[in-house]
Amino acid sequence: MLSRLSQTATRRLAKPAFAVRFYEPVDESFASPEEAIVFTASDAHKKSCYNSIDWKIKEDEKVIDMLKIMVANKVGALAVTNDAGDVVGIVSERDYLSKVAFLGKTSNETTVKEISTYGIDNIVSVSQGNPIERCMEKLLGRDVRHLLIREDVAPKSPIVGMISVKDIVKCAHEKGKAQLNRMEEVRRH
Repeated sequence: MLSRLSQTATRRLAKPAFAVRFYEPVDESFASPEEAIVFTASDAHKKSCYNSIDWKIKEDEKVIDMLKIMVANKVGALAVTNDAGDVVGIVSERDYLSKVAFLGKTSNETTVKEISTYGIDNIVSVSQGNPIERCMEKLLGRDVRHLLIREDVAPKSPIVGMISVKDIVKCAHEKGKAQLNRMEEVRRH
C-alpha cells in the first residue's frame, strides 16, 4: 500500500505535464504581431523602467548613494559617468555584495568607481538595433543581467540607455505570443 505522500506524487505524475493554452492577442500597446517578430534592444528600452528614471551615477559618488537610488527605483544596476557626463562603466548590486559587503568595506566611504566595472572597453553593450536574441546571447555569454545600449553599431558610440534581463524576457515572451497567434491565424485559414 502506498503512503499518503506516494499517492499524492502518483496522482500528480498521472496528470499531463502541460496543457494546451490559447493565447490572447498581443498587447497592442507593446507591438502588433508583425512588429513583435523583430524586437530590438530599442524596443526593450522603450518599455524598460530605465527609460523613466535617471539611470546614471557619477563615479565619485559614495556607494551608499548608489544603493539609495537602486532601492528607490527598484533596479539592480546603474551606468557610471565621469565629470563630463560620459558613461565610463556600470555598477550593479553584485558589485556591492562582492566588493563592499563581503570585504567588510563601508558604503559611506567607498566610491562607485572603486567597485564598478570600469572602462568603456570592459562594459557589455549592444546597439539600439540589435535583435532581442542577440541581447540574450550577450547576457548569457558574459554572465551579466544588464546591458548598456549604444546609439549605433560603432563600439565607441555614445551610450543612450540600459536594459535588464527582465526587459529582454518581456520582449521574448511577446515575440513568442505573436508567433503563436500568427500560427493560429494561418491554421484557421
